Amino acid sequence: MDTLTSASVREIDLAETTLRSLNNLLQERPVDGLEPLAADESVVVRNPRGAHAVAVGIDQPRTVTIDGDVGYYAAGMNQRADVLIGGSAGVGVAENMMSGSVRVKGNASQSAGATAHGGFSSSRVMPLLAAGSP
Repeated sequence: MDTLTSASVREIDLAETTLRSLNNLLQERPVDGLEPLAADESVVVRNPRGAHAVAVGIDQPRTVTIDGDVGYYAAGMNQRADVLIGGSAGVGVAENMMSGSVRVKGNASQSAGATAHGGFSSSRVMPLLAAGSP
């Protein structure tokens, strides 16, 4: 499902859209059957079902909300996006982040924020990484 609401939020359902198509769309690459995202358009990802590498490689300011649990390396290589994961995240969430933010409402597995050089990552339990922190 690819719907656009009046609040400039696009909903992408991973039960109907491939993970590759979602990531290509978020990386501003052309995707057959999907309109490009507007510069100020936010994205809500439905039915992630523990998929690995959801919302990776985003290189522009954008708000992405993932409605559920994700697997390994979600929101990795983030630059400038604000990603909210509504469930738990597997190994390497926010890995190699350069800027932006990644927040996990559930639990984050080990290696959260590994090799990050900037940005902010947190889970509901405790802050994991803050740029400039001692």
